[in-house]
Amino acid sequence: MSGKYIPHQEIIFAAKTGFLSKDLWLKYFTARSPSRNSRIWNRFLADGYFKKHESKMLPDVLVLDRAAREELERRGANVVTSPHLSQFDHDEKAARIALALQRTELIEDFTTEAELKRQHWLWLKSTKAGVEAKFPDLTLKLPVGAKFLKVAVEIEQSKKNFDRYKKVMSSYASSKDIDLVVFISNNQAIFNSISRAMKEVNYPTWERPVGFGKMNLWLKNPESASIYLSRSVTSICEIVADVTSNTTSKSFAS
Repeated sequence: MSGKYIPHQEIIFAAKTGFLSKDLWLKYFTARSPSRNSRIWNRFLADGYFKKHESKMLPDVLVLDRAAREELERRGANVVTSPHLSQFDHDEKAARIALALQRTELIEDFTTEAELKRQHWLWLKSTKAGVEAKFPDLTLKLPVGAKFLKVAVEIEQSKKNFDRYKKVMSSYASSKDIDLVVFISNNQAIFNSISRAMKEVNYPTWERPVGFGKMNLWLKNPESASIYLSRSVTSICEIVADVTSNTTSKSFAS
């Protein structure tokens, strides 16, 4: 493969999410001319790094192919399973939010649900706790010094059975790795069900606050989109702004 352009960023992204859509690629990975972008997109396929998604309903979505998997093996990296057609829109929204925040440099890293399932697949299949576990759709790692270091983001597009919400909130109630949970939706009935489930399971909001955000605003500007907590309103930008404030205070104190 010597002499060939290796799309490192695209490969790493697809290893985390299971796909690379043309829409996301054009917005977050390239700033070239339309004609050159078209040639490069086609090269991804010709060079064996990517292949088309198995669903013909997703003509502009690629998944990792042989050459990319070999590149990841050399790095010792894992590859997640590609989302099915029914799951793609949900996963694409999560990826869009992650990429937008990554561009603003407000987050240090992000982890997808598929990555966590890949890391814990044996535990998931072999234990009762694993079967009932709920991993965040997206986990945001914020800079050291921020009020919340790990933020779980849940993309809620359709209303679930109430018992499902109770299981989700029970899982987060016992989580030790998450500092803030944010549910993103445009459906107020979903927010109401989640709030009710929190009361039913005696969710410890004082340890791990829960916030709510509007989907359309998060997809547009996730860094400034409001997070409605029980007694206040914040945003990722404001949470990370605490880092700058703390750093400035320390410099004056010294």
